[in-house]
Amino acid sequence: MKTLAFIFLALGLGCGSDIIAQDFTGLATYKSAMKMQFVTDSTKVSVEEQDEIKASLRRAMQKDYELSFTRTESNWKELESLEKGSAPGSSFEINIVGMGGGGDGLLYKNTKEKKMLETADAFGKLFLISGELAPYEWEITSDTKQIGKYTCYKAIAKREVTEIHISDVNGEREEKEEKRTQVITAWYAPEIPVSHGPDDYWGLPGLILEIGNGNRILVCNKVVLNPKEVVSIEIPSKGKKVTSKEYEKIMKEQAEKINKMYSGGKKKGKNGNTMEIKIQG
Repeated sequence: MKTLAFIFLALGLGCGSDIIAQDFTGLATYKSAMKMQFVTDSTKVSVEEQDEIKASLRRAMQKDYELSFTRTESNWKELESLEKGSAPGSSFEINIVGMGGGGDGLLYKNTKEKKMLETADAFGKLFLISGELAPYEWEITSDTKQIGKYTCYKAIAKREVTEIHISDVNGEREEKEEKRTQVITAWYAPEIPVSHGPDDYWGLPGLILEIGNGNRILVCNKVVLNPKEVVSIEIPSKGKKVTSKEYEKIMKEQAEKINKMYSGGKKKGKNGNTMEIKIQG
């Protein structure tokens, strides 16, 4: 699933054995990166402060994930990292909440039943989110490229997304909704005949090894098929049960509270100046 994203301050591919059985399992690891838009008044915020914040944002958004899968089920989760959103001695710490399915918990997908379950730890509460797998109308092209030992094919899908911008202008709250068409580009490997992919992506005749939506990209850097250790797919069961729509409503309400605390998304710099950071997700 895709949750609303709320942000505030505070390939050499190694591959395992070939598929040799009708039923098989696999493990794939991915790295993520995001584009960001940094807006500030350069006359008030020093170049050093800007560089410090940009570096912290990059560290916070570059994450490692693992996709474990069988033929019809998968788990997607973020791998633990020693890296944090701030460097030693830094005056800024970056926390990002809700940057995509499984970012703060575990995402379970069942492509046969077209169902998903996700745990999300948001604002100190654990939620268990249930919903349908979002369908993608993929357009498969003849374009190919090599990722590791796999020949991957390009597929494109489009979907309508709604961005909610909340701001505080002279003490008055303003909320604007903007709808736009998001173009998603995927590279999948037919040699791995499962319809799984990273995050909430799925539905192609082969494992998705790379995918991007113009702002965020996920790239696979390791695949192991039929690993020696048993691949166990976990179905999440803990947390407050909510639907996808209910969860997005809760996150929106929490974002409004944070917006008031941080005066419309602006954060004071070292000298009492203000700056604004926008992240595209």
